[in-house]
Amino acid sequence: ENMYPTINNDHVQHSLDVVRIITERYKNHPAVFALEPINEPWEMSPLPVLKQFYWDSYLIVKTIAPHWKFAIHDSFRFAPYFWGGFMAGCPDRAIDTHIYQAWFNPASRAAFYANACSESAAITAMEQAFGPVIVGEWSLATDNCAMWLNGFNDNLNGYPKLPCKFIPCPGPYMGLEQPGTPVNPSLPLQGPYGTGVSGPIYGLCPIDRDWYKSSAQPASGPEWVLSPPGAPAQLDDTQKVRYNLAIKKLEAFSYAHGTYFWNFRTEIDEPAWSYLGAVKAGYMPTGSLNTPDIQQACSLEDAGLFVCVCKPGQLASAVHAGMAYALNVEGNYSQAWIYKIHGADLVSNATVIFNAFFQKYRLIGATCDFGGVATLEFANRTYNSSINFTNSQFYVQVNVPVYRGPALWVLILGGIGVALVGSVAGFLVAMNFSPAFNKKVRESGFFEPLKNSNNIIARSSLSLLALADEYDNIPDADPNRLT
Repeated sequence: ENMYPTINNDHVQHSLDVVRIITERYKNHPAVFALEPINEPWEMSPLPVLKQFYWDSYLIVKTIAPHWKFAIHDSFRFAPYFWGGFMAGCPDRAIDTHIYQAWFNPASRAAFYANACSESAAITAMEQAFGPVIVGEWSLATDNCAMWLNGFNDNLNGYPKLPCKFIPCPGPYMGLEQPGTPVNPSLPLQGPYGTGVSGPIYGLCPIDRDWYKSSAQPASGPEWVLSPPGAPAQLDDTQKVRYNLAIKKLEAFSYAHGTYFWNFRTEIDEPAWSYLGAVKAGYMPTGSLNTPDIQQACSLEDAGLFVCVCKPGQLASAVHAGMAYALNVEGNYSQAWIYKIHGADLVSNATVIFNAFFQKYRLIGATCDFGGVATLEFANRTYNSSINFTNSQFYVQVNVPVYRGPALWVLILGGIGVALVGSVAGFLVAMNFSPAFNKKVRESGFFEPLKNSNNIIARSSLSLLALADEYDNIPDADPNRLT
């Protein structure tokens, strides 16, 4: 766990001195409610050192400003295993956790919904093991496109994971006298350069991707990876997806003592990261949060009405790895059989294992991803067959839908359409290749307007032009035959 070969105790003491100075300066300020001595310590920080720092900071705060609350950050280890019982019995302390989806792998809307709802179980467990929980940061972002999210003019390796949407960069809210403003629309990305890319390009700034409407699978949506970053108006489902995500997060986070949306406003029009922007765009509910719309937002997810399925067309090695991971967690190490199946059999068996794992652990934060080879789909309840999967640890039944063919009205309309197309095609063939039939048709009064028409295309398609003289010279055919 300890990624540091040494600990610089002078730096630790310097931070404690800063805590003391801040507390002394603002101990009587009416706007100060609590203090959190460090923001987002690294997840590899040695816990004994971090916990001692929290203890020392707590004693400083409660000695100087005993009416203040004291918060600690979970160091991205939000689990009772790490923090259960820590500072037990001490008053006025809370644990802060930051819950984002922006760094997740691309997934369906159903996957993001399920993950958001699952946070309620994790929050409840921590409330019981530690005490008050604060969701100190959260947003509606489902990708990493927001400009400078991972550093000024920089980015983390591998981010963003999908192409981003771009909009014209705004002017700085502090005025155009700021250096380098306004953004020059004739220039590409300017320095200083980091190891990644995120910044204005030809006057355009990156923002979060849009969500698309989907009639085929409304719950899961189309493959996000294949969708362009910006959706045309008639296909844009961003408002609906983000509103649903907001109310599901609000319900899940209601199990904590409080939440803070990050940010209150942003300079760029980026509603997924701006509370004011989210309200304006219709992403965020306003008024009372004690409404049925929010209280029941996670009803489908809590009932387990989503199935974790293996995506078709994935690399067999990646699917095998996902299956092995789930089986290893369950203590099932007899896995030779999974490497002997391929194609449709691999997909169906992987779906059974993935869904079993997801349904068992979803309430404590498990996701339906398995290295990118799985996704969530809304469960169709009209099933009549099943696949069973068992091992020594758990049993699960996964229902498989049976396709019953198209509806009767579809068959009737299809039959009528085929008959009409066949009749027209037969008529055109006869007009072009049967002189006797052609002559009879042209002599009928029904086609008199067409024969006198100036529409060259229609007349030629019925052989009323080039073959007219030739057809007029043939003798009358036997009335009992057409050819």
